Amino acid sequence: MITERNRTPIILGIVAGVLLVAVVIALSIYLTRGAASPNAAVETPASAGQNTPSTAPPAPAESTEPTEPAADPTGVVLSATGFTLRDDAGADVFTYGWGDDATPAVTALTKAFGAEPTQRTEAGNGSSYPDYTVYQWSGFALYDMVATDALPRDEYTQPSYLRYTANTIGDTAITAEFDLEIGAAVDTLDPADEWDRGSGTTRIVFEPERTGFSNGAASYAALADTDGEVVTAILYYYYSGH
Repeated sequence: MITERNRTPIILGIVAGVLLVAVVIALSIYLTRGAASPNAAVETPASAGQNTPSTAPPAPAESTEPTEPAADPTGVVLSATGFTLRDDAGADVFTYGWGDDATPAVTALTKAFGAEPTQRTEAGNGSSYPDYTVYQWSGFALYDMVATDALPRDEYTQPSYLRYTANTIGDTAITAEFDLEIGAAVDTLDPADEWDRGSGTTRIVFEPERTGFSNGAASYAALADTDGEVVTAILYYYYSGH
């Protein structure tokens, strides 16, 4: 016969068994959910690859080939207001006005003629006619005034001028107006005026009326020296008569 005293261990054993079963079930549920949790997932090489940013192809390197240099001047074309250097295609590569700074013009002409000029000073009269720096190539001379307080460049009527005695300097052709060229027969030309300079030489002038000076810009006539038969030199300067 089971007494009250003997029941107590049995009841405690049953309770302990129930609790043990409950703990086992709870652990099983917890472990099952933990295994299915995304946070517990092991990253595979495939998934790791998906998270690695793709490597972009390198940008093509910029070309290091030199650009084509500007065309060299092959001709000097003269006009009332200055001269222009042109290339083989006839495109303008440099333009000079008689009142402009002569330094870039000397640089451009040096490149065109393929040689450095010699340099000298032509003396003026010390008052109304300035000294000129003469840049001389073989057959071509550019005269550039030496400005003073009394004769500022932007107020003087002949800030620069030129004279030449060859149609080609190096490989560069010089082209004047009015069919003027060195060696041209005088009787084929139509000047506005001519006069004797002694020793069998004459000087002829074309469009003297265009000579002028306005707002710092000079405009010149075209002139030529001759031996009476052919042109020996061509000049562009401020013509005020003879």
